[in-house]
Amino acid sequence: MAWRIHLTNQAIPALDILPGKSPLLAVWTQRDRVAYFDLETGASLGEQTHLLGSVDNRQHPRWGEFMTGLVAPNQAVLPVVNTPLGMVYLTGDGRMRVTQVRAAELFLEIDGKELQLDAGEAEAFLAVGLDRFLGLIAALDEAGKLHVYQQHIPVGVFDFGLTADENYEPNIAVAFGGGALFVTDGRRIVLTDSSGKSRKQLDVHYFIRRIACSPNGRYLATSDAETGVLRVYAGADLTITHQRHAIDLVLAATQVQLLADIPPMGTALGPLAVDNQGHVTFAMSGVVCLTDLAQMDELPRPQPLL
Repeated sequence: MAWRIHLTNQAIPALDILPGKSPLLAVWTQRDRVAYFDLETGASLGEQTHLLGSVDNRQHPRWGEFMTGLVAPNQAVLPVVNTPLGMVYLTGDGRMRVTQVRAAELFLEIDGKELQLDAGEAEAFLAVGLDRFLGLIAALDEAGKLHVYQQHIPVGVFDFGLTADENYEPNIAVAFGGGALFVTDGRRIVLTDSSGKSRKQLDVHYFIRRIACSPNGRYLATSDAETGVLRVYAGADLTITHQRHAIDLVLAATQVQLLADIPPMGTALGPLAVDNQGHVTFAMSGVVCLTDLAQMDELPRPQPLL
């Protein structure tokens, strides 16, 4: 299964694979507009527009109405929404959400009650991740330290030797239940757990643009900022298993539309997502591609010496 669709002449800001009885691909074409596609076929399932209106604080009744409306056609709650009042991360049932308002200001809301998380000495959080099941929160600060919270309770601040570089965008991916946290500064990937214990660290030979993990933590996908190569690692130990140039995956995918453009050569990879079945989706400029591990080159696994 592999398909592609040309949606817009502008960059796609975000996309998500939404599980359910009818799995969907949600593609944000603008901050307040999301298009839905059948994961299997790429068939269009309509669009939604989420307008907050003239709301200037999260205590306004319209804010709560806006949040409860962030539901896809298959009844899945949208995981991340960019609003005028901050970036919002939502749990799978929508009852808990984390809003990043300013640099180091994180607010946790549970059933209408909001608390500010203790940022400690952090001056800015460069990346945030939320476990959509149990509410574990992870945030990487400007010094490369990882802050972990179990809902509103601080678990600890952990230094894995990551560094903040203005040329690269740090990323955090959190597996379902918080069993695995993947953190990168663009040159190193750290695999840790909810207690902050490092399970594996991997220095890579390329510059990472984005990472995404499957909900069960089995797969970790990365995109190469310079060459456009997509790589997939085993989530348990960060062993690389598959890779291929993204543009080759686009060209190999079935074109859903009758007429469509392909991304110009050298186009940077945009948002990235992967699910438990090994489906990988990504955007290049305004083109979205849904592919799977079978379309990628499988790499030999290291074998122990006898």
